[in-house]
Amino acid sequence: GQCLVRKAYQIMKLYDDVEMEFCELNQMHKGVLRLGSAERLGALVLPQLLLNFREQYPNIKIEIIEENSMVLEEKLLLGAIEIAILCLPLKNNNVNYQVFYEDPLYIALPSNHPLNQYGYRKDEDGEPYMDLEKLRKEEFILTKQYKKTRIAADRILENLQGDFEISMELANIETVIRLVANGLGISLIPSIFAKTYRVGDKICYYHIEERYNPVWQWAVIYADSIENLTRPSKELYRILCEQGCLFPNYIE
Repeated sequence: GQCLVRKAYQIMKLYDDVEMEFCELNQMHKGVLRLGSAERLGALVLPQLLLNFREQYPNIKIEIIEENSMVLEEKLLLGAIEIAILCLPLKNNNVNYQVFYEDPLYIALPSNHPLNQYGYRKDEDGEPYMDLEKLRKEEFILTKQYKKTRIAADRILENLQGDFEISMELANIETVIRLVANGLGISLIPSIFAKTYRVGDKICYYHIEERYNPVWQWAVIYADSIENLTRPSKELYRILCEQGCLFPNYIE
């Protein structure tokens, strides 16, 4: 069954390649672009990006395949999609990628938490910071271990050498934010979700010092090389690399 699926994807890819060659001969007047997207990431990145793509190439039909990152990597290697956007790290070493955005992670504290007294600013009008060391012995609410937000948080929290507790693990980052807002624990939250899921003044967010590398990376992935992508995929890849950090207006 796995062999049949793999061969079927290869046959479909050959058909798509021929169709795309005709598309390129016709100066991209017609064609189909299959784009993979991690579920939450697509909601943040794709609205503005695909609008820009469609303005330039209105006759290219776009099919979006939303799956978790591991499934997208498998579909890419099978040939079911040509490119995809997801968060690093990758599972497969033979998948190529280009980072198009780095999103910082913040320390998230309930507004009435005693640790807020340790926040500081590097200059008078700068953003608030907090020393990661102040979080020792604290109870954290984090996403589940298979989530990319959790992988990013774990990498930062390794600096505390296990000197903290994890009180709850959840699948949904919005639920984590709501629980922190109600004083049930603290967390590390990517800035994009801090902007997306607003809770008024119930959470105080703090930057983390750069020596901890407090970011998670978003990337566009492809199986072989940029040169072997079809022209529509190449164009979308270019737009992603140039404009991948442009988000919908409601996030600003």
